[in-house]
Amino acid sequence: MICSIDFGANWIRSVFRSPENPDRLSMFAGRSEYALIDDTPAHRTALEGQNIPYAICEGALAVVGNSAEKAQWLSRVPGTSLFVDGQVPSDDAPARQMLSILTDAMLPAPSGKNDLCILTVPGGSENQAQFERNAEFLCRLVRMKGFRPVVVNAAEAALLACGNESAFTGISVVMGAETTSVCVSRYGVCIAKESIAIGSNWIDSEVARQFAIQQWDDEGNAYLDLETVRQWKQQGRVHLRNALSDRERALSRLYTAVLDRVTRTIGTMLNSHAVKTALQKQRMPVLLSGGAVMIDGFASLLTERFIEQELADRILSVRIAQDATTAVVRGGLIYGELEVRAQRKEDAA
Repeated sequence: MICSIDFGANWIRSVFRSPENPDRLSMFAGRSEYALIDDTPAHRTALEGQNIPYAICEGALAVVGNSAEKAQWLSRVPGTSLFVDGQVPSDDAPARQMLSILTDAMLPAPSGKNDLCILTVPGGSENQAQFERNAEFLCRLVRMKGFRPVVVNAAEAALLACGNESAFTGISVVMGAETTSVCVSRYGVCIAKESIAIGSNWIDSEVARQFAIQQWDDEGNAYLDLETVRQWKQQGRVHLRNALSDRERALSRLYTAVLDRVTRTIGTMLNSHAVKTALQKQRMPVLLSGGAVMIDGFASLLTERFIEQELADRILSVRIAQDATTAVVRGGLIYGELEVRAQRKEDAA
């Protein structure tokens, strides 16, 4: 059994081929957050009446994953991410247990043969200590399920899923909640990769802070209401290149700041010795993935930043991947199938 799981700061997604019909994929998506609700008889009755599972946790009722959104109306406090700032919590035992429960629920039963799980890890560059700690914990969860874990870069995986039009050659950019991943590949082989410790959560937090989009608990403490910002971005017909209100103009400026960092990183990568040797001055297509790229005007704003950074002569095209939100997890499955195929050839040789 080969499967893939994409651990994101806002969503966890998994995919694998259906054991009954290998031509069909089974895909699951769960919010990587939990809600804490006061442990009262009324709240228990409300949760049980809606068939929402919960756990008793230090005087509170903990609701995790997609159920957290359904139960949010019972709490004045916004949901808490299972990956605060993109990190596996080191001092939050309930959150670590919830991650274990979600991972177990979203992966299939191992078959006992070629049980391989490809996973992405949040939390910055692969050579950073925090990333290694995140990877160690998440790989342990995968092993507990019975799979051999293999960590893959998110941008590299996305290119495998959606880069067939360019013969899997180009620049892949995956903008997640806490991290933006970039890789340059030639015929599916990664030449250079980098992770930038910034994503859509920083943008949403700044919008909420600048425009006082908040929630208050019973004691009068204020919390930034990121979910309201996200819903506004998705449902408000916002366009980054055609801002009409002060909030839309602020959003455009924040996206511009992030994309300036992305384009500078790409420029550095294109000027590296490894990329110059492999690709010379070949113009490269740019493939965009991740939930944050789905906002209208993202591709054209990035194109403008390439022009501003004097990189336009190195870019062939800029396009958003089909099913951009699931590109990473689907690419992980492809990576795993290629890995098993290569292993079989080695064994046969």
